[in-house]
Amino acid sequence: MTLEEAKEFYFQYNGFSFHMGREEPAKYSSFQKLHPGDDTLREWDEELLEGLFRDLRTETKRFWSVHDTILQIIRRNHCDAEHWLCRLLEETEKLDHLDEHNTTLIIENMAGRNTAMNDGGVYTICRYSGLAERMNEIMERLISNCAAEYDTDERFREAVKRYRQAYMKWKPC
Repeated sequence: MTLEEAKEFYFQYNGFSFHMGREEPAKYSSFQKLHPGDDTLREWDEELLEGLFRDLRTETKRFWSVHDTILQIIRRNHCDAEHWLCRLLEETEKLDHLDEHNTTLIIENMAGRNTAMNDGGVYTICRYSGLAERMNEIMERLISNCAAEYDTDERFREAVKRYRQAYMKWKPC
């Protein structure tokens, strides 16, 4: 496998080793033997992130999915987390065009989907940046802007509850 082939493979799976190994184990083995260095992985992740941020502006039906992928890539910690998290918060701040389903999913992305809540945006932002307060202001504004319209939706209410629990758990003292 050449470095160019490795990059194509990495991009095909957004750099997620679990998916690379599960879907194409032989190719993943070749990828691992190549040992792309930290500088290469950082460059590739930054290129992936640039593309995903372009997708955020155009993808309205699956905005939440792109948002979640960005968080996962940042959590790999190959790139300047503070820079990318700041950009993600700037995009999140502009969320006034999403439907109830996508809004709820964004809140779930931020809360995290596992019981430990260390796979969500709150954890990522609190752990890898100094942007916790800004994140909370943006999220609380998003929640309050949607609460009147979506408050009867059980999933929305549960997402808000889990977001607030995650923030209380991970916010800096």
